[in-house]
Amino acid sequence: QQVAVTADATLTALATELVAYPGGTEAPAAGEQGVAIPLQLRYGSSVLSMFSTTTVFGTPVDITLAELAVEAFYPSDSATADALRAMT
Repeated sequence: QQVAVTADATLTALATELVAYPGGTEAPAAGEQGVAIPLQLRYGSSVLSMFSTTTVFGTPVDITLAELAVEAFYPSDSATADALRAMT
């Protein structure tokens, strides 16, 4: 939706390119997205749907922690949670 907001030619070209890839789909219209946008992965005949959180540690002046970040993925529906449990 950033493309619609800014009308940026570079973003428009990128969005067009991404939709052309296999499995690419048009982005939902403004207002159709929720708070989190899921990462969807095709796994066999299923689609796994997850959301992620990113945690950054430290402060900009703490050089030992300045680059440390952890990204965690969580299932966004019960079918995905069940599929991930079955894989372990």
